[in-house]
Amino acid sequence: MKKFVKVAKKADVTPGKMKLVDAGNEQIVLANVGIAIVAFNNVCPHAECDLAFGALEGEELECDCHGSRFNISTGEVLSGPSLEPLTRYAIRLERDDILVGPA
Repeated sequence: MKKFVKVAKKADVTPGKMKLVDAGNEQIVLANVGIAIVAFNNVCPHAECDLAFGALEGEELECDCHGSRFNISTGEVLSGPSLEPLTRYAIRLERDDILVGPA
């Protein structure tokens, strides 16, 4: 993704929840961690499972396929089997709109 793309409204992503959105030809997960909205690739770097179906607890996301845990604010792997961090995307808020930009 080379430019910012409008993907949702702020009201679509309530605190503690995730929302799967399309940004061009990429599926991206938006998550509201209370103090910020973050965006990351929907595909788990370990086994290409959909992260949108994982369990979110605060800033920690557990992939429901093999149990990898990630910090969604930093992308960091907290526990494997994944060895690769999440691909995160830039977020821009414009009034009520959420825009996602380059990783």
